[in-house]
This record gives sequence, structure tokens and C-alpha cells, in this order.
Amino acid sequence: MTSLPTAFALRRVGALAIAAGSLFVAAGAGAWITVTKQLHDEGITVPPNAPILAGKRVQGPVTAYVEALVIKSNAERGAGGRTFADISAALRGVEAGSDEAAELRKQSLSLSTGASLRTSLMTSVLAYGVSLFAGGLGAIFLVSGSQLRRVRK
Repeated sequence: MTSLPTAFALRRVGALAIAAGSLFVAAGAGAWITVTKQLHDEGITVPPNAPILAGKRVQGPVTAYVEALVIKSNAERGAGGRTFADISAALRGVEAGSDEAAELRKQSLSLSTGASLRTSLMTSVLAYGVSLFAGGLGAIFLVSGSQLRRVRK
């Protein structure tokens, strides 16, 4: 036969949950604020050809995601709708020093720059998600811990 935990043990676990919850909420909020500040300091504005939020400053998960989508679209349009694979295949079929090869290399560079920018923005979006997860988990710990602290002898 197993015995139930004592009220003292439950209250102690509750205190640990509250401490951990506070730490998670603080870490989540700190990460959110840091990413927001860094994006704001970049001074990026969503361009007019964005499907939504055109003209808004990039300083949150939605604006960062929209900006990443616009960059992808613009880079692909600048490369004539070609992908890296398309350009690589085309480069193998042209003379190395030709004007066509130079144009393909420019398109490849444009796609590469766009991919780098999109990756940075999507990393910001991911950081927002992780900080929200940490804050939410911390809130659950806080609520659970406060309920465990209410256990009476």
C-alpha cells in the first residue's frame, strides 16, 4: 500500500514550481523583449508589395514572417522564377565566361542574399515561439505551484 504525500511535501513541490515558473516567465519575457528590440533597431519596414501589414515596422513575429515571405517572393521574381537548383543546372549548360553565365551568377547571388535575410527573420519568428512557449510553461508552473501551496495539513 502506498502512502499519499504529506501536505508539507506538496507545499514544497508547489514552492519549487512557483520558483521555476517565475524563472520561465522571466526568461520568456526577456527573450521576447530582446528580439523585439533588435528587430526594431534594424529599422526594417514591410514593403508595399506585402500581402498584409505593408508599411508597418518589423518588430514582432507576424511582421517578421510577412517580411520573410516578401523577401522570398522578390528574390524569386528577381531570378526570373528560378530556384538555386534551376540556376545551377543552367550554369552547367552555358560557357563559363559568357554574359549568360554572369547573369545567372547575379541571380544566384540575389537568391543567396534573400535566403540569408529570410533565415534571419525566420530565426526571429522561431525565437518568438520559443519565448512564448517558455512564458506559457512558466504560467502553468505558477498556477500549479500556487494550487499546491494551498494544501492544508
